[in-house]
Amino acid sequence: MKPVATYQKIRGGYYTPKPIADFLARWAIQTPTTKVLEPSCGDGILLESAIETLISLGAENTTIKNLVQGIELDPQEAQKASERIYELNDLPLAQIDIGDFFTYCQTYLFEDRLFDAIIGNPPFIRYQNFPEHQRAMAFYLMQRAGLHPNRLTNSWVPFLELSYPHHIQKACFSWHSARSRITAW
Repeated sequence: MKPVATYQKIRGGYYTPKPIADFLARWAIQTPTTKVLEPSCGDGILLESAIETLISLGAENTTIKNLVQGIELDPQEAQKASERIYELNDLPLAQIDIGDFFTYCQTYLFEDRLFDAIIGNPPFIRYQNFPEHQRAMAFYLMQRAGLHPNRLTNSWVPFLELSYPHHIQKACFSWHSARSRITAW
């Protein structure tokens, strides 16, 4: 008999170790004015590394909030991310939206909401556990981008595909997944 899947597994929550988060942030963020998106921020480890990188490059605390954007589906994880960020300087140093990334893409697809760098660890949800309402939105957006997803497409594929063409000014994104690191300029 198969064990019952945990909530973490069903939502695809696999956490990035701090050294990897630091590496991804340092690689993707090259200036103190780099605008950063983390579309599945979880507990905020990558946001923390992004902010630390921006500070090390000379970014002012007062401008960082306008440079770093996180999106998280799970309200409890978003709260953890907010608390992690607040602990850095007792300031809200990032904007964290609660909601799913695909709805965010749909909402802001045609607005001038662009980023210089996208870092993340997309949720790894196997196709059979990919919630239908999220899958439908993701597939619709992928099809609009000229892609051809099928029912065997895991959730991380649209995260990668929809991050790059719709939300980036310069081609610099860095992803960590359960099995690989994907980086590109």
